Amino acid sequence: MSSLFSIEYTVNTTYVNANKKLGLYGLMCMLQDAASVHAIKLGFGYEDMKSSGIFWVLSRQKIIMKRWPDWREKVQIKTWTKPVESFYAYREFQVLADGQVIGECSTMWLILDSNTHRPKKADFLNETVKPHLDDSLNFTAGKVVKPEETNVDASFLVRNSDIDMNQHVNNTKYAQWVLDSIPFDLHSKFTLKEFEINFLNESFLGDEIEVSSHRSIAELNHNLTFMGKRSSDSKSVFLASMKAEQLS
Repeated sequence: MSSLFSIEYTVNTTYVNANKKLGLYGLMCMLQDAASVHAIKLGFGYEDMKSSGIFWVLSRQKIIMKRWPDWREKVQIKTWTKPVESFYAYREFQVLADGQVIGECSTMWLILDSNTHRPKKADFLNETVKPHLDDSLNFTAGKVVKPEETNVDASFLVRNSDIDMNQHVNNTKYAQWVLDSIPFDLHSKFTLKEFEINFLNESFLGDEIEVSSHRSIAELNHNLTFMGKRSSDSKSVFLASMKAEQLS
């Protein structure tokens, strides 16, 4: 099975935001689904991993968008695996519309033990899946720097609908919390150009996550850094940054 995979989606009403565009949350759902379908085809999908007592978690993700597709527009998600390095597995994506690349995404994944939730080495995958080397993005998902000062924007109680098959909060929900912590009027005044997130700790049903932010404003561009912290033990569960451009 090829380590290069492609799948098509339509920007339907479940993916679209208030501006009639594909939103960040919708895009992350598409990317996650494409990765899941490809992993199943490669033989290390959810059920394959579960039978071995392990499961995938997303550790880092960076998205860069040239433009956001419109409601009902068709998009193609192209994805491939990169060589695994010890504990870290890498996957890259391109988002295409009408054959043109309109966005790219770099991700880093970990394998956790189902019982201990501790990382396990992932380099055994190099023996079964030949990494795709013909394509490579010119960026990777890096470490988001923790801001020294933040202002609390919102808090979210983890609910039933936030929990995925691994019995923890799904990675897409953290992006949704970031979006929900931003005043609604700003969503129509700015367009998101880059989004980067580090997943630091799992969160579970009943946890309260406090989302705070630091804003850096320069001319028409806004750079924002977000931190999600669990109220019960003050552990950081995610760090995220975004670059937004003011609409003309």
